[in-house]
Amino acid sequence: MSKKSSTKKTAKKAVSAVVVATTTADVELSYDEMLNELEAIVVEADVRLAEEEASL
Repeated sequence: MSKKSSTKKTAKKAVSAVVVATTTADVELSYDEMLNELEAIVVEADVRLAEEEASL
């Protein structure tokens, strides 16, 4: 008795492109506020890097 391989043919589904709508914030940050945010990001990155190096 011969066995047929039971392969399922999957139909290729078209995936629609997702359009990301960009909206501007209601309140825009001033130069000083943006600078403070960037400095905070750098400080957090330095802390994470130091923690990673300490764990090695």
